[in-house]
This record gives sequence, C-alpha cells and structure tokens, in this order.
Amino acid sequence: MTDDEDYGRLVFTRTREDAYADGTFITIPPAAGAAASINMPLIITADARKGFVAGTDGDDYGRLHTVLSAVARAIEKSPANEVCFVVPAGELFSGRETTGADRLIAITEPGETGEPILTLMLPDEM
Repeated sequence: MTDDEDYGRLVFTRTREDAYADGTFITIPPAAGAAASINMPLIITADARKGFVAGTDGDDYGRLHTVLSAVARAIEKSPANEVCFVVPAGELFSGRETTGADRLIAITEPGETGEPILTLMLPDEM
C-alpha cells in the first residue's frame, strides 16, 4: 500500500484485467460493433449484458444489435466522451421481461495501450 499526498493511503485497487478475469467485463465482438457502425473496441459489464442483452430465446445477437444501434445514435447526437441514453421500450423485443434498467452509460476511455475503448454499463456501476 502506498500513501498519496492528496488522497491518503491506498486501500484497494482493481484493474481492467481483474474485471475481465472475474467476468465483470465482457468483450463485445468487433463484428457486432461494426454492424452498428461503432468501430472501436467495446466492453459491456455483466450486469448491463444481463439487463439488456441476455435472454432465453436464443436472440442475444439481435438484442445486442438493438442496444449497439441505440448507442450509435446517442453518440451521433452528442460530441461528448460520456454518453448517457435510454433504450426505448419499443426497441426491445416484445414479450421480454423488464429488468427495471432503462439506461446505459457509454463511456469512451483509454485502454491499456491508450486506444479508445467504449464501455457500456448501468448507471450504478459508474
């Protein structure tokens, strides 16, 4: 543990590598992002995936495309690096049980080598 002049003693650290290893971060295949015109590495948190993508009907790819298309539209409307948007209920597949989550946060941040990575998460995961 180290001490910081401004913030005091460091009590815990967690790396992006830790989040991949324990399943908190899930890599979205580049082809899925490209299909929605998002051409940068994409990550979704396990809880965001559960809330917006996972299902029992075998159409996770269809829901992922819906979510990524909504992200792409939100990014087009906002020049900021942080984008908060609502996935409208009408864009979700009918018959899908609501999870209570109606927003995702999309954040562009530098990856391990400085490349931009877009991370999708629930608001309480920020």
